[in-house]
Amino acid sequence: MLESLRKKNIWKNPWIFLFITLIIGKILFFLSEVFTLFYEALIFKFFPKTDWMILLVELSSFIFITGLVVFWGRKIQKLSWETLGFIRKSALKYFLKGWVLGGIVLSICVIFMMIFGAVKIDRIEINSQLVFRFFFLFLAWSIQGNAEEVLTRGWLFGGISKKINIFIGILISSSFFTWMHLENDGISLLSLLDLFLFGIFAVLYRIKTENIWGISGFHAAWNCFQGNVFSFPVSGTDTGSAFISVTTQGPSWLSGGKFGVEGSIVSIVVQLILIFYLYYEIFIKGKKNMRDQFVPEKFEPNE
Repeated sequence: MLESLRKKNIWKNPWIFLFITLIIGKILFFLSEVFTLFYEALIFKFFPKTDWMILLVELSSFIFITGLVVFWGRKIQKLSWETLGFIRKSALKYFLKGWVLGGIVLSICVIFMMIFGAVKIDRIEINSQLVFRFFFLFLAWSIQGNAEEVLTRGWLFGGISKKINIFIGILISSSFFTWMHLENDGISLLSLLDLFLFGIFAVLYRIKTENIWGISGFHAAWNCFQGNVFSFPVSGTDTGSAFISVTTQGPSWLSGGKFGVEGSIVSIVVQLILIFYLYYEIFIKGKKNMRDQFVPEKFEPNE
């Protein structure tokens, strides 16, 4: 199919390219869910279906998204590793730095929610079982966070920005990321806005660091701290036990309600601050090469 599209030079039309890219993105997302069904069936033949194991398997299954997206982007579209956001130099350093920043920013949101009376701590518990589980959840959340970043900020943003322009890339990748969460429990207009803003922030983080590793670590830590350090739902999904058990109270627009921190106005304000900071760093103060990573190419079929 792709070869016939190339022969017709259909890629020369940016809007047709955009439409086809979005369809492919949805297909890749669907295929990953099919692989996940087989993966879960296989795992639970050998392990008990406990809440913790279910979470671990669901998170680790995101590796299929990463594999499918990288295969399509590299082998079919012939995108470079750089366009997808992959670099070898200092990858682990960027990832771990992102993890630290993600945990700090999420914790800051929780602290402000406590100050405003929307959250209170019930108990703090640290034991060998929680620490043991957290080690594996650290890995699983890293797989999950990286997968969503590779799909949206790597392949989708990178490909669209190189073919159309950087701002269309930001808009479409952020919208697609929001669409991915539409069926989550506790979804609201506020949480949709938060997801969209996180998409913008994540793209800017990727542009600033010139790779996908930093924002992958940030995303993973944000989710992990939200669900398994604190006990909030993660985008509407319960993630089981946590080191710090919290109770939310007051209006959902402040507490986040059933969606978690991402449903709170506090998260939105924090993300807006981060977006304005990164925008200033990249487009006003920043070095030219930050923006030039995504100078659009001519619409020519790949050879």
